[in-house]
Amino acid sequence: MTRTLLSAALASLLAVGCGRAALDAQPTTPANTAKAKTSSDAAATSPEKGTNDEISGKSSPTATAAALLAASPLRQPGDYVAYRFTGSFQKKPVTLTQRVVAREGDALLVEMTLSAEGRDESLRVRMSDAPATRGEVLGVLRVDATGAERPATLAAYEALMARTMVAADVNEAELGTESLNLDVGGQPIACQRTSYRVRIGGKTATMHTVQSERFPWGDVGGEITAEDGSVIYRAEVIDAGHTKPSRTSTAIASDEDYEP
Repeated sequence: MTRTLLSAALASLLAVGCGRAALDAQPTTPANTAKAKTSSDAAATSPEKGTNDEISGKSSPTATAAALLAASPLRQPGDYVAYRFTGSFQKKPVTLTQRVVAREGDALLVEMTLSAEGRDESLRVRMSDAPATRGEVLGVLRVDATGAERPATLAAYEALMARTMVAADVNEAELGTESLNLDVGGQPIACQRTSYRVRIGGKTATMHTVQSERFPWGDVGGEITAEDGSVIYRAEVIDAGHTKPSRTSTAIASDEDYEP
């Protein structure tokens, strides 16, 4: 099992703070991996040594991330979001659309369609939406051109998501946070924009992440720019909202429908 990259982003980036270990050689996007979060959480909650936050009485970044994720409204069938990824990390823009097909308790079936160079690739991903395990991938189905589902592996999901990522070698420092309002799906949302100094390929760059505790899909956006101002990576929400769910798939698939 693994965490879906987009929905785990907020927890991953906040848990990293300005330390190196969790971001070192990890994907830096509004789509980060759970491995960084796992190592950061372990360090933050070690019963043997405690943490600086415990000593000072301050809440930890990880706890803050968990609280923000828990505060996000639940996604329902018909909810969707579309992200666009641009920058020098790839030749042409890539769009990733996520749409909730079905919900059963704390489990979601989300259809993810990656559009690049005139071609679409679609997967239906079964995932947890419980606050403690939000974004954890439970299984994957591939959707063909006719809309038919067939079993797929977790590797297929990871390969699709890898096309929306770029890796930072080191996160050197947090530079500051500011509040702003962004229009997302025609609605203004209060957000926090945090900046970091990072290194990519031996060169210094600036990374910005934009989060909102009221945005249920994870990060609102992110960007990495080189010292000369050129954009290495940019992720932005280009559409979000709710439509009537499709009748082609109305229920969560059972575990037997997925490959292990």
